[in-house]
Amino acid sequence: MFTLTSIELDNALAAINHHGYSTMLPDPPEWDVVTANWPAIRDILEKIDLDTYEPLKLMRVFAPKSRANIRVMHMLHPQDLLIYTALVLIAKNDIEANRVPLKAQRVFSYRSDISRPQVLYGAKGSYEAYRKQLDTKAENEKVKFVAIADIADFYPRIYQHRLENVIESVATSQRVRDVARVLVRKLIGSLMGRNSYGIPVGPYASRLLGEAVLIDVDATLQSQGINFVRWVDDYNIFCKTEYEAQSVLFALGEWLFSNHGLTLQSAKTKILPIDIYKNEVLYRHEEQLTDRDTVVNMFRGFTIGYEGEDDDEEPDEEEIQGVLAVLQGTDIKGMLEASLADTALVDYEAVVYALTKLPRIPGAPPALKREVLELVIDNAELLYPVAEQISKYVLSFSDLTRTEQKRIATKLLRPLKSKRNPPPPYYAMWILHIFASSPAWNHAKDIVALYTGSTSEVIKRHAALAIQSSGNRSEAVAIKDDYVGASPMLRLAILFASRKLGIDERKHWKLANGVSGGIEKLI
Repeated sequence: MFTLTSIELDNALAAINHHGYSTMLPDPPEWDVVTANWPAIRDILEKIDLDTYEPLKLMRVFAPKSRANIRVMHMLHPQDLLIYTALVLIAKNDIEANRVPLKAQRVFSYRSDISRPQVLYGAKGSYEAYRKQLDTKAENEKVKFVAIADIADFYPRIYQHRLENVIESVATSQRVRDVARVLVRKLIGSLMGRNSYGIPVGPYASRLLGEAVLIDVDATLQSQGINFVRWVDDYNIFCKTEYEAQSVLFALGEWLFSNHGLTLQSAKTKILPIDIYKNEVLYRHEEQLTDRDTVVNMFRGFTIGYEGEDDDEEPDEEEIQGVLAVLQGTDIKGMLEASLADTALVDYEAVVYALTKLPRIPGAPPALKREVLELVIDNAELLYPVAEQISKYVLSFSDLTRTEQKRIATKLLRPLKSKRNPPPPYYAMWILHIFASSPAWNHAKDIVALYTGSTSEVIKRHAALAIQSSGNRSEAVAIKDDYVGASPMLRLAILFASRKLGIDERKHWKLANGVSGGIEKLI
C-alpha cells in the first residue's frame, strides 16, 4: 500500500501553482475548483492507495511544431496531475544529486534546488547561462568543429522500465524506491495506455523525469572527457577535428539506442565548422543584425514575469527605455507583415516573440498594439502553430469595445466553421479559450454548432467551457446528454456547462447521471 501524505500533496499543489498546469495548453477552470476547495480535495487524495489506483483517461492534443509537423500533448485530470507531481517531487532531490553537477557547466536545463520542496526546478537565467556557455566554448581557439544532436521524440519515446530503474538506482530512501514502482510502473504505465514507452507531455513534472533518464548519458560523456553542453534533448559537442565530432556522434547515438531505445533526429544532427556554427546557431553580434534580428533579440532578452518561472523582478527604467527606443525606431508592423508575406515560410519566431512580449512592455504604444492585433486577426489562418500566442494576445486587451469584440470574434470563428478545410483542434482549442474567458465574447449559438458538429474531444471540451461562460439553458440542454458517454476531461467541461440549467433541473440531472468524484461533485 502506498499513500501520499498531506505535506506531499500540499507541495504538489504549490508546485503546480508555481509552474502552471501544463505547457502549451490553456489553464483549466477545474484548477480554480481545486484550489478553492483544497482541504476537501486533499482529504480525498490522501485516502487513495496508489498501488491499486487506476488513473483517469487523459486528453490528447496534437499541437503543431510548425505548419507541417506536430507533437502530442497530454492534459491530465486535476486529480492525476496532483498525484503525478507529488510523486516526482518526492524523488526530485535524489534525481538532482545524481546529475552532472551544475558547477561543471555542462547541463543547464531544469536544475532543482533541494532546499525548495514546493518547486520542481528553477528557471530564471538558466537558458541565458546555457547560451553564454555555448558562446564561451565556441571562442576556444582549439575548437574547430561542433557536433549538434537532438534526440528524436524524446518524451514520447522514453522507455518506462529504464526510467523506473533510474529512479530506483538514485534512491536514498525506501520512500523514493517505492515511488519508482508507483510512479512509473503503476501511474505512468496506466496513463500511457499500458505501452512500455512514453511519459506525459505537458505537465511540468515530466521535465525532471526527462532529465533523470539522461543521467547516465551525461555521466558517460563527462567521464570520457567529451566537451559537451546540453539543454533538454539538445547536445552541443565541441571538437578539435571533424573526425572527433563524427566519432562522438556515433558513440552518443549507439549509447542512446542500446540503453534507452532512443535515436537522434537526423534532420537536426549535424557537424558544423566553428564559423558556420557561430553564424547559424549562435546569435550574431548587434552590428550585424537586421531590423528583424534586432527586434527579435530585443523581445527575447526582455523579461517581466515571463511564463511565471521565477521571474518576479521588474525591469529597470534603463531597460524599458532601451526597448521603447527599439520599438519606436523600427517598423514592427512592417516586420510582421514581412514575416507573414511568404505563406510557405512564415517567420513564426518573430510573430511569437512579438505577441508574447509586446503586451508586457510598460509604455509600449497602444496604437502599435492595436495594429499588431488587427494584423494577427486578419492572418490567423496562417498562424495555426502560434494559436496560444494569438489567444493570449487578444486576451491582453482590457479595453476592447463591444463592437471590436464582435468583429474580432466573427473573424476568429470563421475558420472554425469551415467544412472543407477546418483548422486543427489545437487552434480551435485556443480560440475557444477566448470565448470561455468572458460572457462578453458571446456567440453561444455558433459555439454549440461547433460542439455538435465536431468529433474532436478537444473541440467539444473547449466549446462546452465556452458555453458555460456565454451560453444559456438552451445551449446547456443541447450538450448535457453527452455526459455519460464522455471522457473524463469532457465530462468536467459538460459539468461546468450544466450550471446554466435550472437548480432543480441540474440536481435531478446529476442524480440521474451518477455524477461521482470529488472534483466532479464540487463543480
